[in-house]
Amino acid sequence: MRPVSPPFIACTRSLSEAGIVVFGIPFEGRVNLRKGADGGPRDLRLASDSIETYSPALGLDLEDLPLCDLGDCELPDGAPPREQLDAARADITSWWRPGLIPFMLGGDHTATVPVIEAVFPSFPDLRILQLDAHPDTREEFLGEPFNYASAMARVMDVVGEDRVWQVGIRTGSREEWERERPHVFPAHAIHPYDAVRRLLPELGRHPLYVTIDVDVLDPSEAPGTGSPEPGGLRVPELVEIVRLLGRCRVVGGDLVEVAQAWDPSGRTGIAASCVIREAMLTWWGDIR
Repeated sequence: MRPVSPPFIACTRSLSEAGIVVFGIPFEGRVNLRKGADGGPRDLRLASDSIETYSPALGLDLEDLPLCDLGDCELPDGAPPREQLDAARADITSWWRPGLIPFMLGGDHTATVPVIEAVFPSFPDLRILQLDAHPDTREEFLGEPFNYASAMARVMDVVGEDRVWQVGIRTGSREEWERERPHVFPAHAIHPYDAVRRLLPELGRHPLYVTIDVDVLDPSEAPGTGSPEPGGLRVPELVEIVRLLGRCRVVGGDLVEVAQAWDPSGRTGIAASCVIREAMLTWWGDIR
């Protein structure tokens, strides 16, 4: 792992003292349009300094959590995507153990793949909730199977497509929409909040990993991302969804696809940092 400065807010503990570990995977595969997701871990850490550690709504403070920012996975420059992701997985497995909660800062959405590869053997009953504008289930894109448009297809290769619930989806290729997946909840058919509320009885019975693509938010709230899609959530709506998941046993999570270069205002990283704070305090606020 490569040390970073500054760390994400309130992440002041050492690994030996930590119960929750924040880390980055500064990965970006082949991109045809808006690049910059590999800077997401840095962007999120810098933006996090603009928000408070305390949540008035929850009455909880990140300062009270055993948080560590372990830095970024070291990826070999110029290597093919699979080699870079293998390096990230090796870094994660070098420090992660059951009972230690990982929260990954991406990176494009493909960065979720090595995290799931690392933790799934310890959680064979794992379920995954994806909050996203895109399904990310193409078999390949731009000639590459390890790509942001194929990220969840690769996750499904690991855990099976019946373990992944996709919520907030509002765009995608024709073939993605025509191929039936077992747990897709399009935003045009059901509001993401209502979808997650409906899923709680099922998701609450299993260990849960939550992956949040920042483009689930509307571009008016989060323009700094590679593939913005109109018609998304507002930040308070996403926060309410995160709080619903407090009824589940969330064993890890991530937030990906921040590309602050496309947002001179800086509001994308600030909004994402706020969502991360509320997620950590809701899911793990009783960890000491």
